[in-house]
Amino acid sequence: MLQSLPVSYIQPLFRPPSEARSLILQVTNGCSWNRCSYCDMYTEPQKKFRPRPQDEVLAEIRACAGQGIAPRRVFLADGDALVLSMRRLRIILAEIRACFPALQRVSSYCLPSNLKNKSDEELQELQALGLKVIYVGAESGDDSVLRRSRPCRPAAIPGRRRSRRPRR
Repeated sequence: MLQSLPVSYIQPLFRPPSEARSLILQVTNGCSWNRCSYCDMYTEPQKKFRPRPQDEVLAEIRACAGQGIAPRRVFLADGDALVLSMRRLRIILAEIRACFPALQRVSSYCLPSNLKNKSDEELQELQALGLKVIYVGAESGDDSVLRRSRPCRPAAIPGRRRSRRPRR
């Protein structure tokens, strides 16, 4: 019989289909932008954006490990975990790594503007800490469509950085 997870969620909870078997840790609630005209994923009142308290997140990670849960993958929810500071991401990823030594990868959604706010060095550090997959919405490459749909701070999109490292 499957035991319940010692993790609390503010519903509804969203994740990419490829994360169906991942342990989902809700490190933020809602989306830090939440103004895209085409998206209603985080519009319910209980989904107002806020980072989850770090001590709660760390306690949930430790509780999962204490129950013998050994995930291969962890998905950092909600709409954009990479809005968190590097200090906080380091702490969370280090705890995940320490508690789940057989973990293959950590993944997260990320807004283009918040991806742009991380330096290449910071992204490399996050990768070294286990963050291997970042899901970035690329709804359109057309500037007029982007202006009409209000995605992820359009002003940040035209100058977006492209990865300088080839994917392996």
